[in-house]
Amino acid sequence: MPLISPQEAENLILDSCQTLESEAIKYTDGLNRVLREDLAADRPFPPFHRVTMDGVAFHSSQLHGKELNIQGLHAAGDPPPPPLKENHCWQIMTGACLPEDCDTVVPIERITLREQKVILESQAVPGAYIHQKGSDAKKGDLILRSGLVLTPGHLGLAASIGAINLQVTRKPKVSVLTTGDELISPEKNPLPHQLRQSNGLCLENALKQWGPVQVSRCHLADDQRQTTQSVAEALEKSDLVILSGGISKGQKDYVRPALESLLGAPLFHGVSQRPGKPFAWWPRVAALPGNPNSTLTTFTRYLIPLLRKMSGATQQFPIIFPLATSFQRHCELTLLLPACFTPHGSLHVLEPQNSGDFLTPLQATGIIEIPKGAGEVSEAIYYPF
Repeated sequence: MPLISPQEAENLILDSCQTLESEAIKYTDGLNRVLREDLAADRPFPPFHRVTMDGVAFHSSQLHGKELNIQGLHAAGDPPPPPLKENHCWQIMTGACLPEDCDTVVPIERITLREQKVILESQAVPGAYIHQKGSDAKKGDLILRSGLVLTPGHLGLAASIGAINLQVTRKPKVSVLTTGDELISPEKNPLPHQLRQSNGLCLENALKQWGPVQVSRCHLADDQRQTTQSVAEALEKSDLVILSGGISKGQKDYVRPALESLLGAPLFHGVSQRPGKPFAWWPRVAALPGNPNSTLTTFTRYLIPLLRKMSGATQQFPIIFPLATSFQRHCELTLLLPACFTPHGSLHVLEPQNSGDFLTPLQATGIIEIPKGAGEVSEAIYYPF
């Protein structure tokens, strides 16, 4: 099977997946969930002329000179007060509803209070310090669009319109299966020829960092029967199965034979990239290379866009940033390299010694994609972790 480009691989992955169904949840549980309905303002925003400073409120026509009498206190949450008397004002608080017969607010910093009188120390400007009714949104205006990944601000806005029940995508069910006889539990002491398992934990937490998911994981021996059985069980209970390792062409790489016995030939096996060249995809199954850097890189480059589509999230456009120093392309392979931002907003490229080096990428905030070809590049697409 010939190598394909990273863009071809992404297209095949996204074209083969379906968006998950939605479910109703309480707004208090909505953080990082993907909204699956449009939400409109149930009344104007703000719903009244809202005072934005502590001070005094009055009608400009009532002002004769620089002095006013205080009729009383009007605070946030108070119902509309009685009509204002001639040459009087309300002592008013931030957030209060502006009385109907007032058009002017003067902040407390620009007045002098003397018993029940107010002396204005600067020119009063009608309309200042008043957040006009409906100036942010009118009743019925669309304020939250389907496809948003809900942030704290979005949820605050949902609460403010009374949207206490939200339609969101249900949590994806993901199984993470790692492979390799050389890998042992982190709780055990490895022999000189053994390594402690890390990819399963890394992938599980990369999934949780992306958003709300239901994750299960287990480790498989290099055995084709066990691999086939475990993948079959994972497919029954999961929307997505992620395997790490066992996808190359070694004599004990059993992932492809196991998957072919269940699902037939992969949509692709091999991408013209470094690291992660052996990456393979079947519908609902991602077979990632087993080296730590390759595993996290391919997850970031391909599976985050996949999870966004599965969840109905609005797809993000590629973001291009300048590089701190120009970088030499590879003539045959697209390079996927860890990078971090400099204080000036450009990207500093980090170069792991090989795909098994997972110390160098720990300094990174994401990966960059440098397309194959001749010469150097001074900018690159950035994929955040």
